[in-house]
Amino acid sequence: MNSQERDAPTRIRNQIQNYGDPYLPEMKPDEVAVCRECRSVFSNGRWQLESEAGRELKEAKQVTEVLCPACQKIRDRVPGGVLTISGRFAADREQEIVNLVNNENAIAMKINPLERIMDIERSDDGMVVYTTNEKLAQKVGRALKKAYDGKVEYQWPEDGKLVRVNWHRD
Repeated sequence: MNSQERDAPTRIRNQIQNYGDPYLPEMKPDEVAVCRECRSVFSNGRWQLESEAGRELKEAKQVTEVLCPACQKIRDRVPGGVLTISGRFAADREQEIVNLVNNENAIAMKINPLERIMDIERSDDGMVVYTTNEKLAQKVGRALKKAYDGKVEYQWPEDGKLVRVNWHRD
């Protein structure tokens, strides 16, 4: 890889369309709901961690128990992002890379509890990480590139939100 390829800007899709995601709830912004699996709270038109929604839960006239979009996607095994991590480097540093993935997951969940790792499948050449949305897969791909260099590619279909991120380093 020459210096031009290495220094070229990475194409990230920031403008993401809704595409009629069936997992997004049809709730009114003034409703309060708690996920029966992860305990995330829907309040003021957004999802947040239960630890950050104390006031909203206390002031709510009625709290509905639901399954949040992330838990639904995990249950149905419908990822929003698929990150393939491959190469001799990845195989040799598997635990270190898993730690990086988990750290990015923890950071993302503090901002948006619907962004999370669904599963990590290991293979002889690396691993595949499934995420609940496309943004987390992109974030982890960028973090891998920043921490370990290598080559990262992003692929989006024209008609949907599922992103495929491939990171490779020999």
